[in-house]
Amino acid sequence: MKSLWGQGTRYLRVRRAIDVSPGLARALLIGVLVLIGLIFVAGDVGLWKLWVAQRQMKSLGAKIAELESKNALLSAEIKRLKSDPFTIEKVAREKYGYLKPGETVYRIVTLPEKSEKGTIAPGAIDREGTKP
Repeated sequence: MKSLWGQGTRYLRVRRAIDVSPGLARALLIGVLVLIGLIFVAGDVGLWKLWVAQRQMKSLGAKIAELESKNALLSAEIKRLKSDPFTIEKVAREKYGYLKPGETVYRIVTLPEKSEKGTIAPGAIDREGTKP
């Protein structure tokens, strides 16, 4: 009986010949190449995910630039509100409706357009439906 162990080597040598038809070998090779291509394109770190990540980075970069410009505008407004008395007065008057003593505010209310019947609909001042 012949030993399967080589002459002084530590590896098992088993020699078997596998007969495979050329068509089957070609199909297996094409299948393996297609599988490698799919993994390369659609795998966890494939080209598709790389493309999606690049699109997200572009959109996030644009959003960051927009937020930075908005932040700069708000910082300038904060600086003006802390130091400029005219800006403080403007905000107090427009946003909170503050008045200086002795001032009178006139509000102009526009009446809505004529209705289909040709009469003017009652406005904010004309609550009872009578004309002033």
